[in-house]
Formats: sequence, C-alpha cells, structure tokens
Amino acid sequence: MDPAVPRATLKVLGLCAALLVLVAAVTVAVAVMVWRSEAVGKLRGCREQAANASRELGNAVAELERERARLQRAQDALRRELAQAHGDSKKLNGSLVSCRERAARLVANVTALGEEVLALQRERDELARGKAALEGELARGEEQALGLRQQLEQAMEQQRALRARRERCEARHRDLEATLRDYAAQVDALRRQARNRATGRRCPPPRKG
Repeated sequence: MDPAVPRATLKVLGLCAALLVLVAAVTVAVAVMVWRSEAVGKLRGCREQAANASRELGNAVAELERERARLQRAQDALRRELAQAHGDSKKLNGSLVSCRERAARLVANVTALGEEVLALQRERDELARGKAALEGELARGEEQALGLRQQLEQAMEQQRALRARRERCEARHRDLEATLRDYAAQVDALRRQARNRATGRRCPPPRKG
C-alpha cells in the first residue's frame, strides 16, 4: 500500500477535528453575542427609565418652585396684615395671634419645601450621573457587540475555508482509494498471470516403462 494513503487519512481526520473545534467556538461566540444583545437591551431600558424619572423630577421641582413662590407671596401678605394689625392691637389681638401662627406655619412649610427642593435637585443630579454612566456602558456594550460580530464573521469565513479544504481532501482521498483499487486489480492480474505461467511451465510427469 502507498504510504501516502495513511498520511492523507490522518490529515482528513485532523481537519475534521479542527472543524468540530471551530464549530464549538462559533457556537460560544453566538451565545456571547446573544447575551450581549440582551444586556444592551436592558441598558437601553434603564436609560429610558432614568430619562423618564429625570423628567418627572424636573416637573416636580418646577411645581414645588411655584408652590414656594405662592407661599412666599402669602407670607408677604401676612406680614402686611401684621403691620396693619399693630395699629389696633386690642381689636386685632386674636387676628394677630392667628396670623402669627399662620406665618410660622408658612415659614416652616417654605423651609421644608426648600429642603425638599434641594433634595430633589440632588437626586436629579444623581440620576443625571447615573444616566451618563448607563450611556457609557451602553456604548461599551455596543462596541463589544461589534467586535463579537466581527469575530463571528471571521470564524464563519474560516469555517467556509475549512469546508472547502475538507471537500478537496475528501476528493483527493476518493481519488487515492480509486488508485489503490486500480493498483490492487493490477497486482491481482499480475499474480494470476504469474500463476498461469508457472502452471504452463511445469514439467510433464515421467512416462512409465
């Protein structure tokens, strides 16, 4: 048998093993790309939620600012009422006490609203920073997804090249097998010819007497 035949068979087996490893790598790359795509979708959802929360906080801050301005105007009005009440303290003593209580409550409310506005502004700033971080993460995720897509395309190109190479090897293997069969048939024919010639050349048996 031609010694090149086992080597060709080993090469075919090696290429098949390499093809299996490549298929496994492509499968892993596809799974990673799917996971990255889901992660990118979640990041986009978080970014939309952050944007909605930021708009809601902005509206709430604007509403609180309007309420504070209204309370400030009411406080100014109460102060004017207090100034008028000092002219007739006896008659307006009860109204003065009531106005002072209302003014104290309004001052407390204004102070509380101011603190709440500051807290909301800090929360809005934190959401803005979180939104920027999410956008950066999204950009990195998209960049990684692009890299994985390019790797997948390269792997698929290598797979196509290996498939073509395997087909060429299989065709060569078939040619070698056909050649071996031809050689074997020729050897059998030569052996039969040799046996026939050997039989024809045998000496005749000795004659009796």
